[in-house]
Amino acid sequence: MSDKPEKLITDDGLRLDGRRADEIRPMKIEIGVLSRADGSCYLEWGRNKILVGVFGPREAHPRRSQRADTAVIRYKYNMASFSVEDRSRPGPSRRSIEISKVSREAFEPVIMAELFPKTAIDIFVEVLQADAGTRTAAINASSVALADAGIPMKGLITSCAFGKVDGKIVLDLNKDEDNYGDADFPVAMTQDGEITLVQMDGHLTPEEIKEGLELVKKGCKEILEIQQAVLRKKFETPMEELAEEAAETSNTENEVVETGVPLEYASEVAVVEEVLKETKEFEDAVSEEISEAGAVTEVVPELDELEEIIKEAEAGIEEETIEEAIESEIEEEAEKEAEEEEADFEASFEASFEEVSEPDEVEELEPEEADFGEEETGFESEIEGFVEEEPQPAEELQVEEEAGIEEAASEETLESEPEVESEAESSEEAPAEEQVEAEEEPVEELEEEKCEGPWKVVKDPSESGSRGEKDE
Repeated sequence: MSDKPEKLITDDGLRLDGRRADEIRPMKIEIGVLSRADGSCYLEWGRNKILVGVFGPREAHPRRSQRADTAVIRYKYNMASFSVEDRSRPGPSRRSIEISKVSREAFEPVIMAELFPKTAIDIFVEVLQADAGTRTAAINASSVALADAGIPMKGLITSCAFGKVDGKIVLDLNKDEDNYGDADFPVAMTQDGEITLVQMDGHLTPEEIKEGLELVKKGCKEILEIQQAVLRKKFETPMEELAEEAAETSNTENEVVETGVPLEYASEVAVVEEVLKETKEFEDAVSEEISEAGAVTEVVPELDELEEIIKEAEAGIEEETIEEAIESEIEEEAEKEAEEEEADFEASFEASFEEVSEPDEVEELEPEEADFGEEETGFESEIEGFVEEEPQPAEELQVEEEAGIEEAASEETLESEPEVESEAESSEEAPAEEQVEAEEEPVEELEEEKCEGPWKVVKDPSESGSRGEKDE
């Protein structure tokens, strides 16, 4: 180890490496240096040389370490045996375990581990050369490596430290300032300014801490710009290279077309060139004629006319469809009205049958029977008068004639009485038969049947007389 220098800060306010109090050491970052890792980064910050490899998300082993709702973040910090002047003991130590823990906790707020349950994200940090501030350098390199691996994060993590040297607050301590200074205060924060890691070694007042945090914010902004520039360069270079390659290929193709014509096909090439020239000349002439004739201006009104014709056709089609719809509705309404009229006519027709009363017909038959009896008495009296008017040639003949006439009259009366009784019986059975016939015959026929009363059975006196003469 080197001896302690007399002054860490010169009278001019410069530090041993020529930096001012608010300046950081030069930083260099490379991405994708490890082909086996999902994401990798190599960082040089001053004399520090850090190599980081990121693996995952991948299945967590052993299974008991898995978490059902989120991924497990595992951070391993290790210093190589040759990283310091005095050979360090290989393997984990209390210091490396502590740095691993605080660094893992610094990344937990920004990594979206909930998107990958039952998995593990492994971050391996190897310090190849140490020169103070290795934990902050490892955090910066790990942030870039995680972005290179494509792991979702809310933002990048930047880390820097401030300390107290010769009673003055300075930023980004080197090895001599860390070993012989009064205090060391490493800090890690997100790009939004939220602090995720704070440690302190030494004694500082609150005012000194506030002053140091202002310096740390300034240093973290500078580091964030470097990280973003490196990531932007990696993901933008492929597009630039493709553009350059496309330009190069186009140039080479043009050169081949110009110079790569064999002598055997020289005549054919000449013919093709002449044809191309003629086609170009023809196209130019046609374009000039079109422009002179003003064909472009004539096309516009033709298009307007076509649009008007199309609109009129569409309007006519719409009117025809509307008229067809109206006619169909009118026909449907007419059909409905016809059906309703037929239903009303049938209902009125049935009601007319129901209005005909059956007992009235029976009542009308009773007085007719009485009239029938009176007519019979008159008929008998006429017969008697007729008999009396005839001459009587002899007394015997008169007796026989009177006996025959009386017998004929008695037979007629006897014949007429059963006919009346049968007609009465038929009048009683008629209502049931008339109900059946009423459904089939119209009302006029029923009225005609009513007019055909039982008096039709009565025979004319002439017939009775003739029958009497025959009997004689």
